[in-house]
Amino acid sequence: MDNVDQQGYQPLGKKVFWLFFLQISPAAIVMFFLFIILFILSFQPFLASTAYGNMQNFSVTATLICFLLFLLIAGISFAYSWLSYINYKFCMAEDSFKIKRGIINKTEDAIPYRQIQDVDIERDFFFLILGLSKVIILTAGHEDEKNREDDESEGVIPAVDKKLGEWLQAELLKRADIQKTIDINKVQ
Repeated sequence: MDNVDQQGYQPLGKKVFWLFFLQISPAAIVMFFLFIILFILSFQPFLASTAYGNMQNFSVTATLICFLLFLLIAGISFAYSWLSYINYKFCMAEDSFKIKRGIINKTEDAIPYRQIQDVDIERDFFFLILGLSKVIILTAGHEDEKNREDDESEGVIPAVDKKLGEWLQAELLKRADIQKTIDINKVQ
């Protein structure tokens, strides 16, 4: 576990930034393809004739506007993705698993190990390609698979490197079992 800050919080991993960026920037991708199409059309020979001279000017102007919009949308998407990425961290504290997230509205959730019922790892096709895992921490009262949603009462790490996700799953389940054993011994 490298890259841990002074409070013990760890980032999600370098590949996760690109996932955040790709999830946020479909508009930038559409603008990029529109720019390519307009760029190609602006240099077509039939537009260069005198009858279509105005069409060529329009096409060049539209291409330039499309490119500027692409740069603007891509820049905003990049900045938002970067801020989301650097502000999403987790920490294995002594008695709970903590998740910090948020850009403007910052939240810190603490899930006591004794409340952890299960830890699931999900990998869809896109996650498999990038080598990432989504870690879902199910807490007491949220084990019903049909009604399970990624809400505030269960911890969700949206994406981590595959090995880190497997380590988190094993470590959280181990700590949850240790905590449960300690609680049982206190009762007796």
